[in-house]
Amino acid sequence: MPRTKQIEKQDILRAAAEVIRQKGESALTVRSIAGVLGCSTQPLYYEFANIEQLRAELLPYVRQQYLQFRCSNYKEFGRHFLNFARQEKELFRFVYLRRRAPGETLLDDINYDETIRLLSQNLEMEPETARRMHHQMQLRCYGLGVMLATDYLELTEAQIETELTEFYSLILRHYKGITDDAQLQYWLGRSRNLIL
Repeated sequence: MPRTKQIEKQDILRAAAEVIRQKGESALTVRSIAGVLGCSTQPLYYEFANIEQLRAELLPYVRQQYLQFRCSNYKEFGRHFLNFARQEKELFRFVYLRRRAPGETLLDDINYDETIRLLSQNLEMEPETARRMHHQMQLRCYGLGVMLATDYLELTEAQIETELTEFYSLILRHYKGITDDAQLQYWLGRSRNLIL
């Protein structure tokens, strides 16, 4: 009777993420992952041909586990992203501060399609306008995230809230053509309740 497999691919990916979380990407080796799992390197080579294949599958795993958010308002997406950069600096660096393959998109955003759909619906704007507006917010959050993950900047949760609100108010005024504070408050309210 063949032995049942003890260590699954998901276990290996979880252990690899833990190595990066604790020691940084440079510590990611087959031996270090096996050490976290408390096993030999054999199960890793059974699932992955080499460390490069493991790294390639680790990127979508980290995005799925740490960066897919279910949010009820627009600010939550930014808040979760920036808290990930602040609290999981090494994983943030692994996902965002790496050399990109030719043709790879600039920003990794697993929530992109849902975010655009919700913005377009709740802010009563064309999807293309929602895409342009969200792109501006992505760039701002990406820049802040890099500064947080590299210890260039420290922000409390309250400061993150303020940064997000101030920048979002600016781009909302621009993309909705808002000219007065009452209109701004109305559309900010619509943004706070994206899920209808």
